[in-house]
Amino acid sequence: MSQFEELEPDEMDRAELSRERFLASHRAIAVCAREFGRLAEELADRASVLCSELSLAEPAEMRQTPGRCIVQMGPIAVTTAWLRGPLDSLADGRLMAIAWHGTIVRRGFRERPERNDAPRATQTAVSVWEDTYTASAEDEASWRWKSEVDAARYASTELAALLMDQARAAFQQRKTA
Repeated sequence: MSQFEELEPDEMDRAELSRERFLASHRAIAVCAREFGRLAEELADRASVLCSELSLAEPAEMRQTPGRCIVQMGPIAVTTAWLRGPLDSLADGRLMAIAWHGTIVRRGFRERPERNDAPRATQTAVSVWEDTYTASAEDEASWRWKSEVDAARYASTELAALLMDQARAAFQQRKTA
C-alpha cells in the first residue's frame, strides 16, 4: 500500500465531504427555504385533519413568516423555526420544533379597556415536547432533517407527521390532566 492510498478518503469520508460542500453552497440555502415551505404546507394540511379528528370547534390557524411557522389547533399548538447560525450557513443552523399546551396564536384581537377589578390571565403556553434538527443532504433530492436527540432523519412530510403526532399526544395529555 502506498502512502497516497492511505490519504485517500474512504466512502464515509467522501459522503461527509459531499454533505459539507452542498450545505455550504448558496444553492442549499434555496433548498432549505423550499423544504421549510414544504414542511409548513404539510403542517397546515395535517392540522386541518387533526382538528377534525379531535372534534375541535375552531379550525386550525396558521401564522407563517420566513423561517417561522405557528399552527394553533384549539388548546394545542406546534411551532417550527429555522434558527440561523452565526456564519449564516446551513451547517450551523437549526430547525427547532415544539409542541405546546396553550395558546400561541391569539384569535381575533379585541381591545378592551383595562380595569383594576378585572382578573388577569396568568396562564401561558407550556412546552410539552421539543426537538432540534440539522440539515442533512448531499443534494436537494436527499434532503432530510436530522434529529439532534436521536439522530433519526426525516423528510419534510415525515417530520410534519411526527409533529402532528406530538400535537395529538399533547391534546391527549391535556384531556387526562
